[in-house]
Amino acid sequence: MIEELKLITRTSSGRLIKVPAAIERRDGRIYFVKSPFSLKDEIKAMKGSKWHGFEDEGDGPYSGKKVWSVEDCQRNGFQLSLLCGDDVFEWFDRELVRHEFRPLLRKGEPTAFMEHQKDLTDAGLTYHFQLWAAEMGTGKTLAAQLLIEMSGVHDWFWIGPKTSLPNIQREFRIWGFPAERFDIQYHTYEGLVRVIDEWPQGVPPPHGLICDESSRLKNATSQRSRAAQRLADMIRDKWGLENGYVIEMSGTPSPKTPIDWWSQCEIAWPGFLREGSARAMESRMAFMVDQKFETAAFKKRIGWKDDERKCDVCGDTREEGPHELDGLTDPAEYHPFKPSKNEVSYLYERLKGLVIIKHKKDCLHLPDKRYRQIVCKPNASTLRVAKSLMEAAPNAVTGMTLLRELSDGFQYRETKDGMTKCHHCTDGTVQEWFIPGDESRVFSNIDLLDDELVSQLEKRSVTCPVCGGKQEVDKIIRITREVPCPKDAALRMLLDECEETGRIVVFAGFTGSVDRVAKLVKKEGWSAVRCDQGNFNILPHDNEEAVTEEPLDYWANLEAHPRVAFVANPESGGMSLTLVESRMAVYWSNSWKPEFRVQSEDRIHRKGMDENLGCTIVDLIHLPSDRRVLEVIRANRKLELMTMGEVMNGVNWDDAATQEGEFEEYRT
Repeated sequence: MIEELKLITRTSSGRLIKVPAAIERRDGRIYFVKSPFSLKDEIKAMKGSKWHGFEDEGDGPYSGKKVWSVEDCQRNGFQLSLLCGDDVFEWFDRELVRHEFRPLLRKGEPTAFMEHQKDLTDAGLTYHFQLWAAEMGTGKTLAAQLLIEMSGVHDWFWIGPKTSLPNIQREFRIWGFPAERFDIQYHTYEGLVRVIDEWPQGVPPPHGLICDESSRLKNATSQRSRAAQRLADMIRDKWGLENGYVIEMSGTPSPKTPIDWWSQCEIAWPGFLREGSARAMESRMAFMVDQKFETAAFKKRIGWKDDERKCDVCGDTREEGPHELDGLTDPAEYHPFKPSKNEVSYLYERLKGLVIIKHKKDCLHLPDKRYRQIVCKPNASTLRVAKSLMEAAPNAVTGMTLLRELSDGFQYRETKDGMTKCHHCTDGTVQEWFIPGDESRVFSNIDLLDDELVSQLEKRSVTCPVCGGKQEVDKIIRITREVPCPKDAALRMLLDECEETGRIVVFAGFTGSVDRVAKLVKKEGWSAVRCDQGNFNILPHDNEEAVTEEPLDYWANLEAHPRVAFVANPESGGMSLTLVESRMAVYWSNSWKPEFRVQSEDRIHRKGMDENLGCTIVDLIHLPSDRRVLEVIRANRKLELMTMGEVMNGVNWDDAATQEGEFEEYRT
């Protein structure tokens, strides 16, 4: 059935008017049967937009006709309502409703509920669909607990990283959460995918969804993001605005680029951001240039619109770009300077209502982090090996990985360990397809081939190229070959510094590094709580009896276990944990993922820390790869803070460790 509408558009003079349009909903799409040309940009910005005028005649109702269509989904429904003149932001424009909060008891002691936590809970109870971009250590978990208790609904899904779920349930117990009154299902993000894929038809969704560390949902095309999107849409369809809840929480909502916001906002409220895709958002917020190859052309990002002093045409500043005909500039590249808009900072304004942002410095009166770098001088042998690795590497990425391994004191090696079944075949043969008369063109799979080409092919069985018909292949395992590393001596020195507190946190970027650190601390008489690939293990020192405690309880038990090191990969043990018993976090090495560096630093810098001892972050620098990774982390963090409303002018983005009085050089 065709619906007649009047949609708002802007005339060439800038005046807003309503123009007639007509749409038809069918087969999961919305067809704009009639729409003025002035609405073209608005329709193109919608999700799944498609122009049918260039299609050949086919089965579709509008194939070959001058008609646009978009997906029939919640986001496009929101955008259509906006074009009709409805106040679609009315729900988020309402005054924040303030609530009364019960007294809190932690381990039997009354504890004040902080004002910023009240703000988070009040926002969730008022607007129901929210993204809490509250920095690490601001108490998002407790605010979410109070939200669940006060919401009036009892069935919830809590989604988070694998290592975070035991700690969340532990925190709930400590704060006296009445679990018997609620039905909370805890799932990892990978587990959520399975749950949604197997969702029984007719079964209603839960009333509420909490997505902890929602930066895991930054990629809209990933399975976990699609599963979360589907569940959130089900909640809105079934329970509406009044009874449904979708709360996402992250201290690092855009760890790599500002575009990371798009998918998370889409899950919380589809259509809140005008752009219909992450790619469309990138086109708005970045400088894009045409990149052409023989077979295709695409847009390449050359920089972000994060400074008004950059030219809107080329992305360079007035002084750096081809903006003056001074005899040095190529006339073919010359163009007048046109100031750009700081779209990265402006995103902060666009997110208001859906996103509530809390910075730790505004919420908590904690001592500043102190940064140190311990520079470990490589010996001549290590430098020769490093040079050889870089020269022999097939590409820069592989070379950098090998260099990072060497800097950590090991190298991965692959070696044979018997035989294993060939997974490429079942009986020593495989099927292949070929064109008769031209057997040089062979295809091992035809799933993606054109039907016309498939009709010309013939099939035959050939010997499996992987196992040679033997049905088994060499079993290859990865072993770690350790080499001397000056970081060992640096860590021993830091263990001595932490002897009095009896706690230290050490992060390392490889499993081989985690293994090396765990062995080293045990050799020095410390116990270790090891976290890697989502699993916790207690490694007691040699004189300690068998352990029956949970790993995090073991870590927190200062009296029974006087010296314990928490050793983890930042990706596994750097999120959703509270490790305030330690005053020092040491980075044996970092990964390329800025999110996990930023998150892991705040495991020890949060409410409950010893404010007299403070918090020290130590980086061990050996080969140049260590410093290069830190540079990448700083650059990405700058963009993220800008989207969260931080003013970046005049900020020194060097490590505090490079400033006078803070730098410590340790040579071996």
